Amino acid sequence: MAVAQAQHAVKELCDKLEDNGAEVNFAIHPVAGRMPGHMNVLLAEANVPYEQLKTADEMNPQMSNVDVAIVIGTNDVVNPDAINDQSSPLYGMPIVNAFEAKTVFVLKRGKGTGFSGLENPLFTNDNTVMIYGDAKANVTSLASEFENA
Repeated sequence: MAVAQAQHAVKELCDKLEDNGAEVNFAIHPVAGRMPGHMNVLLAEANVPYEQLKTADEMNPQMSNVDVAIVIGTNDVVNPDAINDQSSPLYGMPIVNAFEAKTVFVLKRGKGTGFSGLENPLFTNDNTVMIYGDAKANVTSLASEFENA
């Protein structure tokens, strides 16, 4: 989200989802962004209410009840191997359990791996849809779908 400067497009999508009756929260991993708190600052800049910003610890217990999770530009901090694969170097690392949502949209610039260099099985799960390209353009496109509905 930071690289694409997509925070305002994310807020626009958030508003359209809420206008259609959705409850929207943001699960923010503690190391998301280039510095601690980076995602909080970007979302605050876009006027996302602070009450909607949740830690992974706050969101994970309810993730299996989430209809749609939208993951923007991250890799390792949503990698289910951190929970499911004891042989993974990520095993034991806290993650956002996005894989538990009913449907997951992952927006990434490309198929590259994260800082760990590991493949992420989330990206090939049956409940995951990969959307490649610029996050700002893709989120804007998603938001515009509500205008056509």
